[in-house]
Formats: sequence, C-alpha cells, structure tokens
Amino acid sequence: MASAELLYKQANDAFFEDDYDEALELYNKAIDLDATNPEYFLKRSATYQKMKKKGKESLADAEKALSLIESNEHTEQDSIKAKALLRKGIALFELKNYQEAKKSLESSKELNPNEKSLATWLKKTETELEKIPKPTPTPPDSAGFLSQSRVRHEWYQNDNFVIVSIFIKNVKKETVDVYMTEKSLSVTVKLPTGSDYSLELEPLAHEIVPKESKYEVLSTKIEIKLKKANAGAKWGVLEGEDAVVGSVAYPSSAKRAKNWDALEKEISKEQEKPEGEAALNSLFQQLYKDADDDTKRAMLKSYTESSGTCLSTNWGEVSKGNVETKPPEGMIAKKWTS
Repeated sequence: MASAELLYKQANDAFFEDDYDEALELYNKAIDLDATNPEYFLKRSATYQKMKKKGKESLADAEKALSLIESNEHTEQDSIKAKALLRKGIALFELKNYQEAKKSLESSKELNPNEKSLATWLKKTETELEKIPKPTPTPPDSAGFLSQSRVRHEWYQNDNFVIVSIFIKNVKKETVDVYMTEKSLSVTVKLPTGSDYSLELEPLAHEIVPKESKYEVLSTKIEIKLKKANAGAKWGVLEGEDAVVGSVAYPSSAKRAKNWDALEKEISKEQEKPEGEAALNSLFQQLYKDADDDTKRAMLKSYTESSGTCLSTNWGEVSKGNVETKPPEGMIAKKWTS
C-alpha cells in the first residue's frame, strides 16, 4: 500500500501535467492517510481552483491548512502560513468576497512580500472593489431628514390675504399637495425619507375663497396665499372659530405646541380687550410673565429687533443672529418701544 507521502508526490506530478481530476483523486487518498499535513490541503485547494466552480471547497481546504499551521509548530511557519493566506485570498476572490480577499492577501504579503503572484491578485481584487457602488451618504439629521417635528410654519395677513409659510428647503413642486375649502387648508409634502409632512387647519378662523387662493413652492419654503372672503377683516387666529374682528395678528413660529393665538383669545375673555398697540402690549406682557428665562429672552430679542413683526419663543434660533424686520404686505415697519 502506497504511503501518504508517495501519493502526495504522484498527485503533484499529475497537477503539473494539468491532469487535475487525477491529482484531486490522489490528494484525497493522501489526506485520508494523513490529515495533519497542511501542505496536502494547500495543494488540493490549488487543484480545486484550477478545476473552477470549486471555490467553496478551495476555501475550506485553505482554512483547514491555516488551522493546522496555527495549532502546530513548523520549521518554516511564516512561509507556509503566507502560502495558506494567499490560497485563501484567491478562493475568496473567486467567491466574489473581495473585501475579505483583500484582507487575506494583505496578511500574506506581510509574511512574505516577495511572493510574485501577490501583486497580481491584489491588483485584481482592488479593481473589483472599485466597481462596487459606494453607499449613498446619509443626509444630515440621520434621525429623519426634514422630519415632521422639525418643519415649522408661520402666518401673517394683509387686507386681502392670509399668508401661510411652511419652511422646508428644496422641495419639488410635484411632491406638494394643497387642498382648500371655504373653511379649511390641507397641505401634504412627501419628504426625502419617504414619510409625509402634513399641515391640517380646520376650521379656519374665517372663510376664504379657494378659487382666488394660490400657493408657490420656493427654494426655502412653501408660501400659501389664502384669499379672505371678507376683505379687510383682521383675523385674530389662524385656526378655530374667531368672532373678534379687528384683533391684532402677528407671525407665529409655534406649530400646535403652544397656540399663542388661542391664548390671546382666552385673555380677551378675562378682561376688557384694549385696542391697537395697547392690545399687543397687553398680550406680550401676559405671555412674558408666564414664560421661562429662555423664552423671555427670545421674545424680547425677536420682538425688539424685528420692530414688532416677529414674536418667537425659540431662543436656540433667535440667539444665532439679528432678527430681521419683515412687515406684512401693505404695512410699514416701525420700531417697537416699551
């Protein structure tokens, strides 16, 4: 009966003569007699690679050889380990696992940088890696770009229109759906995340004329102009029944979290409602009294710097710079004085 060493030698001869079926059969017999020699597994791994479509078998033999090398002492351990890592890298390449193939090939290079075939396989692997599409970067605000909670709306009015601004940047017109009735406004915007932003105002404080109302999608916001059914009437609030005509209207930066318009209405029930500037001062003082320190700072800074055209409770936003004066259409800005 032939020894494992003799069978291994005969298998090598068949391999060099390109008779891979014969070589594989002889390597199998050698391994059956001696399954502790990593060289046997490495040569069978190379044979599988020559036979094509045997990537998994080739990888298994390369990993078996590595396991034997790491568990036993060999005279030329680095040299044979480098060979096993090279064989593993080639098998991974054939299996299209290019990332792991590169790691294995680079590990082999560290142990034996003079191996001639390494440079070729590394170059082939890097070429394949370059073909793989890079993942699309996550947009800013990974928790949900332009999430519902981060979109705000404001409103102001003139004699003929109530203007509602929804602040979302770079929205495409085809993603915006605006629906109006005489007493309601519904806006839906499809966000880049796939979710929807929705603004539902029903009932509006007063009636509008939908056919004469319009909207425009700008680079920084969606601007909706609601035509007043009763021209000249002053809306005290944007949403909800509002029987008080001629009340003060101002831009609001809050979205349902705090309804300052509703609070104004409640105050008017508790005391005789002053008119004109006195009414606005009374409202401001009432809101200011019940606010925390950051809200107070935001109210004072925004109202003063905007000459009374903006009342914000968001100190994080207001503290970033001067608040611009933005009077409603048909009105002239003037500085507010205490």
